Amino acid sequence: MRRVPGLALVLCCLISGSVAFAQESAKSKIVRFDDFDFSQFVTSSGQSPQQITRLDNNGEILLACVKGITRDQLRASGVRFVESQIELLKTWRLLEEEKTVLKTALPILDAQMSERLRGATQAVVPALSRRLEPEIVRLVNTLDALGRKKNAYTILFSYVLDDLVWEQFRSRGLLGRREITAETPLWAGEVWAVYPPRAFAMGTNSVSDKGVSLKVNWTERAIPKMMPFVADIKTFLRMFDDYVEKGRVEDEHARKVFGPFDLFDQTGRFTVPIIKADGSDPLYQLSQAIAGRIAESVPDLLRLSSLSKEFGFRDDKQALVIVYHELMWDFMDHLESAGIVHKPVAFVEPDKSRPADIADLVFIVRKAP
Repeated sequence: MRRVPGLALVLCCLISGSVAFAQESAKSKIVRFDDFDFSQFVTSSGQSPQQITRLDNNGEILLACVKGITRDQLRASGVRFVESQIELLKTWRLLEEEKTVLKTALPILDAQMSERLRGATQAVVPALSRRLEPEIVRLVNTLDALGRKKNAYTILFSYVLDDLVWEQFRSRGLLGRREITAETPLWAGEVWAVYPPRAFAMGTNSVSDKGVSLKVNWTERAIPKMMPFVADIKTFLRMFDDYVEKGRVEDEHARKVFGPFDLFDQTGRFTVPIIKADGSDPLYQLSQAIAGRIAESVPDLLRLSSLSKEFGFRDDKQALVIVYHELMWDFMDHLESAGIVHKPVAFVEPDKSRPADIADLVFIVRKAP
């Protein structure tokens, strides 16, 4: 069955709210819950935790309860609420109550905490880069030999860092289970909020069927240049179905709509990178090697237990999800600064990019039979 996930594993999104939150540092400023990046690494049934935080002023309540507060104190602070909101947040495991004290159940990192956490991830990037640079250079060179060097940035982030590494963590038993059970109803996984948001963020949309996944990297600023990918899903799926069933795009309307994006040649055969997920494909071999090295190195370089204690994370598994999420961005920034990979034109100057530049954001993964 075809899957069309909205975003990649780790989702960054702004959440509505209005409560003021004073930062405890010299750089303090008044921020609201909608100023935070709310991230979720979850499996959910129906609604998601993000959607619950957006209802009414639920985000405001969560932010007010970070350090623990009674209902009377919550009212005195000026936060409006009704008991059904409290019960809903408790049911969704976003709020806890012990002896009439309400306390937010997810990590919320203010500016001071985020600065310390990002300092910790940035500190290990040079050592991680030294361990990985040879394989990453080979991956870039392999794509260059295929005439698709410009896809290196997208493949490294969307496939290696934000896909295969999570699989490696999972296979090594480093992640909590994301299965909905009687103990974890409605959703399972990790949710957290961080302030301030990073200046640059991206995600990956994917459509999958019969062992084939077509992945499209994106940023909010680039979306206007990618409208057929998000606004004409029927034609997008016809193009994908043609590839899965026939190995090339034959649908005339799909060829007309997506032809300018340089995804396939005049015969309809895709020219973007196609990664065959078995040992015969050098791109797959290198991607797996890099992912394995990262999964091995990250717990070694980062003191997860110390970070859990410092930031109040539940355990090392929760710490790994949150800390690695930050590390991914720092690592990509480092590789870009070192000139090892280059951010796609559609991300750097979306207003000046051409439709053909969107091909740098697209690749295909085929599972072995």
